[in-house]
Amino acid sequence: MWVPVTLVRVPCLFGQVEHAAEPLHDAPALTVATLGRPWRPPASGTVDLDERTRESIAAYDQNPRAYQEALRRRRPIRDIRRFAALAGPGARVLDVGCGPASDLRNLMDVGLHPVGVDLSMGALLEARLLLPRLALVRAPFDRLPFRPGSFGGLWLSAAFVHLPRGLWRETFARLMEVLDRGPVHFSCVRGMADLAPVDDPVLGRVYRSDATEDEVEALLTSHGLRDVQIELRPDPFLDRKRMWVVGLGRTAAG
Repeated sequence: MWVPVTLVRVPCLFGQVEHAAEPLHDAPALTVATLGRPWRPPASGTVDLDERTRESIAAYDQNPRAYQEALRRRRPIRDIRRFAALAGPGARVLDVGCGPASDLRNLMDVGLHPVGVDLSMGALLEARLLLPRLALVRAPFDRLPFRPGSFGGLWLSAAFVHLPRGLWRETFARLMEVLDRGPVHFSCVRGMADLAPVDDPVLGRVYRSDATEDEVEALLTSHGLRDVQIELRPDPFLDRKRMWVVGLGRTAAG
C-alpha cells in the first residue's frame, strides 16, 4: 500500500527550514527543518509500507487523544534519566515513533533537546498541541530528513513494533547513520510475533512485531554499541505477565 510522505514541524531553531511536502488537510501550513541537507520525498511522493503497518498507523490517526491519555500512566522516568546521563546535558536526541509526545515531554524535562519523528499524522498533530515549539517530523524511519551525525542519542521506545521483523536490522542501520555519538534506548514486547494482529483496548486492531532479549542484544551490538544492558520487565500497559525487552547501549565515543 502506498501512503503519502509528509514532513511536519513547527518553528524551531534547528537548521534550514522548508515548506511541508504537501498540505495537511485543513490544518495550518507547517514546515520541516532538515537539520542539514535539503530533503525531498521519492519521485512518486509516497513510501511503500506493509498493509498491516498502514492499518496500525491509521489506528493511531483515529485515536491520538485517547492514546496520549493512556500513556500518562506510563512514565519511564528511570530509563529516561539513565539515557540523559549518557547523552549529556543539552544533547539533541531523536525520539523515533514519538507518537503524541509523551516521552518527548519527559526527555525535555531532563534537560535534553528532542526531535520527534512518526508516521501517524494524528499523533503528531496531538503532539503539536502539547508541545507547540518542538521539532516534529512525519517521515519513514529509514528515510529521515537529517544529515549523518545530527543527534547525540536515539530513543527507540517501541519504535519498531509495527514494522515487519525483516526490516528491523535495515531500519536500525539507517537510524544509526544519523547518530553522532551517545546512547541508544530500545524497547519492544518479548516474543517472536511478526506483525501479528492485536486488539488494543485504546487503539483497536493493530499489528505488532516482537523480539527476544537475545535478538535485541544482537541488534544493539551489531553496530558496535558498548556496555549494552538488557532487561526484562512486566508490561506497563495491559498484562504484567507479558514481558517487555528493554535495552540500552552507547557508542564507543559516547
